[in-house]
Amino acid sequence: MKAIVLSAFGSADNFVEEDLPMPEPGEGEVRIRVKAVSFNPVDYQIRKGLSESRRLRSMILGRDVSGSIDAVHESVTEFRPGDEVFAYVCELASSGTYAEYVCVPAQIVARKPQSLTHEQAAAVPVAGITASLALDRAWARRPRSVFVAGGAGGVGTLFIALADEIGLRNLVTTAGSAQSRAYLTGRCLLADDQVVDYSDAAFVKQALQKNGGAFDLALDLVGGSMLTACCELLAVDGHLASVTDAPSRDDFEILFQKNATFHSVGANAYSLAADRTVWRRYRDLLDRLSQSFDIYALTPPPITVLGTLSAEVVKRAHGLLESGSVQGKLVMTC
Repeated sequence: MKAIVLSAFGSADNFVEEDLPMPEPGEGEVRIRVKAVSFNPVDYQIRKGLSESRRLRSMILGRDVSGSIDAVHESVTEFRPGDEVFAYVCELASSGTYAEYVCVPAQIVARKPQSLTHEQAAAVPVAGITASLALDRAWARRPRSVFVAGGAGGVGTLFIALADEIGLRNLVTTAGSAQSRAYLTGRCLLADDQVVDYSDAAFVKQALQKNGGAFDLALDLVGGSMLTACCELLAVDGHLASVTDAPSRDDFEILFQKNATFHSVGANAYSLAADRTVWRRYRDLLDRLSQSFDIYALTPPPITVLGTLSAEVVKRAHGLLESGSVQGKLVMTC
């Protein structure tokens, strides 16, 4: 099979095309014929050899996939060849998804939404699971107002859509360019006064003014100084959730003074369990998202298809992600 392999950690120029043996499904696994994959910031973080790379099992990167089942192990009964599926493969698969085929534990595979193309479905798993987990944390506290740092990215887009689906509309988010603002007010249907420009030194003050005070919930999808801003924006008894970093010592002092709580949101958490039944959480979350798409409670995710499986497309995707200027999700077909 054709695959794009990272020859060494570091530059995106280290991606090379190779012809590799077809993976065979083991106990409890299915083999997926890849139709489309999407790219995530964690991909370039792994490529650089950062912390996420410590659990890497294959130098074929990629975590999102949509395709059709090509083969099943005899122990698998819930799927059969020809089924259209999508998945977040974590580090549980035979490799990442920059390949024509991948073998995946059946527990983490879900049936593809019928209303989405493979290109659209490939944009959902990582972003959708992360957004769903963040929203579950948020909704448990019934917040009246939400600040989202990084709303124009893949996770932010789906979080905003899911929040709207349950009626959580008192929301303010950030944009760093006219293009991102146009995306948020157009594709995400936000009002102009729900968006603040984070390049403006006064954006924290502006967000407070737009909300009429501090926020019940702040969701950090960016990290760094934006996580500190989220702490500053919280109300007393507020709640901070982050998919990036833990608060610094100074940030924790801010949280302490506000009696605020912090929760990390990690999509890979369930994959670290030895108990395979825990892995079913991924299918449950994807099934829930699939239902929302198929009853049109959620609109198809915005995507940009960069091309077909090749080292050049992978290099381009990583470059765009690192530039921080991507709206929605970048997709590669196979």
